[in-house]
Amino acid sequence: MKMSNSEISEQINIVSSLINKGKFIDALNMLNKLENQNPDNSYIQFNKVGLLIDIGLGIEDEKMIIDAINEGENNLAGIKDKNLIASMNYNLANGYLSLFNLSERKRIHAFLESDNLQKSKSKFRDTIKIFNECNNDFKKQVWVNYGNCLDTIGRTLEAFYAYDKALKIDNNFSMAIGNRAQALAFFADISGKYRDAIYIEAYQELRSVINNEDVISFGGISAKESFKSKLKEIESMFKDKNILEKKLEHPKYNESRLSKFEKFYINFCVNERLFLNFHIHKNNCEASIVDPIFISLITDIDDNETFYRLAKNINQIKEDYAIARLLLVQSQYRKKEFDNISKRTTLINTLDYSQFNIYIGLLKSAFKEVLDILDKIAFFINDYFRFGLSERRIYFTSIWERNNEIRDEILESKNFSLYALYDIHRDIKTNYYQKIKDIRNAITHRKLVVYDSVLTDWDTKDDRVNIGYDTFLNETINVFQLVKSAITYLINFVNIEENRKIKKDY
Repeated sequence: MKMSNSEISEQINIVSSLINKGKFIDALNMLNKLENQNPDNSYIQFNKVGLLIDIGLGIEDEKMIIDAINEGENNLAGIKDKNLIASMNYNLANGYLSLFNLSERKRIHAFLESDNLQKSKSKFRDTIKIFNECNNDFKKQVWVNYGNCLDTIGRTLEAFYAYDKALKIDNNFSMAIGNRAQALAFFADISGKYRDAIYIEAYQELRSVINNEDVISFGGISAKESFKSKLKEIESMFKDKNILEKKLEHPKYNESRLSKFEKFYINFCVNERLFLNFHIHKNNCEASIVDPIFISLITDIDDNETFYRLAKNINQIKEDYAIARLLLVQSQYRKKEFDNISKRTTLINTLDYSQFNIYIGLLKSAFKEVLDILDKIAFFINDYFRFGLSERRIYFTSIWERNNEIRDEILESKNFSLYALYDIHRDIKTNYYQKIKDIRNAITHRKLVVYDSVLTDWDTKDDRVNIGYDTFLNETINVFQLVKSAITYLINFVNIEENRKIKKDY
């Protein structure tokens, strides 16, 4: 006897619940029975893809996952509804990530070479592009799983921001809280004087969700075990365990001596998350408005060279970032002196709502200056590994491979923050950041004409030398977020490498 759609939906929810409880064979048997009783039911066929992927991972059946992915890819071409396309892309993203975890994860080189990881990342991004009309439960799960994918690749700071996106939808979502806490702890060692506070914050956040039911219902038993493991790891770092229960204080910074521009600068940078820190508390405290991240090394007492040699290079990169950030804020801050300076340069009104003035120039300079930091990161890596490349050949896109193969030094590093930088290179190479590349080329080599977003429709067009102001500003902030992540990965990479050398020497 065939079931009604509501009955089928209820049965599928039970199958999903069994999967989360780790009862994979029971889930598979129930799904097979449901399909046999309702042959050719489109609702079952659609949901079967995601369910079989989860079951296949649970029972470690690679073929089941591959078959489910192939069925999903074949079905995708015939789906017209955007919400259903988003759902299928999400299932496929999880499928490719599951394939990686099941069959490739144990090979360290796979983190750099896996097509499954790249396909998963791409499918999550395809989902996010069109999921605006989907329900919030779906969207928050997409953000968490996308974050998990980025974290697997090594892009843990961007994963952190993905978990934050989920928490903006549901600030009590346990999987987002727990995963964000783990991401936070990953960078604690490069956080200067805030190191212990970050570990404590991560610990307390994990403790707050470890026994919540939705950890199991959304993440399964493996998620809870992962959270438990991280709690024990953090506990082992503190002799006095009472410190981990300490309520953290985050005193507000003193505004009384700040100028009007300084207040604007701080508020803008906090709102756009442009400071180089991992502060997740109130935005009006001292810890949220500084750039403390740096390498933290313990060297031999007679080693007066290593730390300072590395520090000078990192100082230069952080200085460049701070200057680019200042240019960005100045482009947003209207003041009489800038207006007067702008008027001293004759600029023709071309009667088409294009904008040329000192503020547009500052915004263009900010975009270009911050993106140039990626090449300086490349110089640093070339010097650090002694690749020996000519300075004229060093670009962020040129240092990672030799004869179209990933350099052995990169492959053998087993350093996930270095892998993260390589993956950013892959995104640039595959044109994921094509808009950013087009803007940079236009500013550097031709011209970029910026149009008033209120009076024109350039924000809706795709053009290499013309752009709406709002689109340009958004893309500039996106570039800052990308470069901030790259700087963080570089510092963490160096910190990990240098401390490995120290441990090896001892």
